Amino acid sequence: MKIYIVSVFIMFAISTSAQTDSTNNKKQDTIKIGSMIIIGDHSTKLDEHGTRTRSERPNKRNGIYIKSFGDTIVSINDDNIKVGRIKIINKNIGDSNYGNKSWNYMLDGDFKKTKISIEKKSNLQRNITTNWWIFDIGFANLVDHTAQLIYSPNYSFPYQSMLPYGPSSANLKLNNAKSSNVNIWIVQQKVNLYQHKWNLKYGIGIEMYNFRFEQPISFRNTPGSYVYFDNVNFSKNKLYVGYLTVPIQLNYRANPEKNKSFSASIGLSGGYLLESRTKQISAERGKQKLNGNFDLNNVKAATIGELGIGSLRLYGSYSLTNLFDKNLTNFDMAPFAIGVRFINSRF
Repeated sequence: MKIYIVSVFIMFAISTSAQTDSTNNKKQDTIKIGSMIIIGDHSTKLDEHGTRTRSERPNKRNGIYIKSFGDTIVSINDDNIKVGRIKIINKNIGDSNYGNKSWNYMLDGDFKKTKISIEKKSNLQRNITTNWWIFDIGFANLVDHTAQLIYSPNYSFPYQSMLPYGPSSANLKLNNAKSSNVNIWIVQQKVNLYQHKWNLKYGIGIEMYNFRFEQPISFRNTPGSYVYFDNVNFSKNKLYVGYLTVPIQLNYRANPEKNKSFSASIGLSGGYLLESRTKQISAERGKQKLNGNFDLNNVKAATIGELGIGSLRLYGSYSLTNLFDKNLTNFDMAPFAIGVRFINSRF
């Protein structure tokens, strides 16, 4: 009976002590682990000896302190973080000593055995990258694959030729300095194939060719005389051809992490004729423009390539198809272009 009474008394005492400790810990807002004390202080702060004092800002949290054997290991408050002998200071606290300084002025402490390094965050590589509005500008020309034929006379009224024979492909030679290629790629995408070094690129855009002829060649939509020698001298004689084009390329990027990485692409493109027109300027006729098909091929296929570093690339294209409709003309001319491409450095 006595043993039972003593056991009940001991259990009551332990329960009361545990409740008291729990209540005290809740009021003090502390955690004790061995010799380490973690203090979350809402209304008081610690002095340099670890003594709790009244806060100058009673309604604001002053910080969290981790102490061991009376020494502060970590101190965190609104203005700074202190870990051992190293102190990191918030530059926004309004202190004139830190307000406009660089990062090293935000650190204070003993750095004899401390190594500090700042690493640039690695650029995150996306598996699909989209690039809008890519521009090309370059030179254009024609490669003549026409078989050597005897051209029949061309006296079709009212565009009678002043020469005994109609023009041959040799008469379609261009003014190289003034023949141009301008491309506007509305959108292109790059899909990661392997480690972002090998990629598939595709898109859609408009290819525009301006062929400037050296000789007085004129184009019309008249059957049988779509191209002929004219009897005036032109100060400007141009054939414009525009295609809606879809390119597909295999791309290699040497270092995907760097903006100025070496990049190379090779592939194919397919295009459809959107518009063709001529523009002629002469003293006799002034300025003349004419829209038409001029027996041109409605489709275009080409090999394409790109080579460069960063945002500046060289591009090239060579047509695998005839500029003209082979069913309507004997001409076999393959356009090609080479120039500079302005593109996002990471694309």
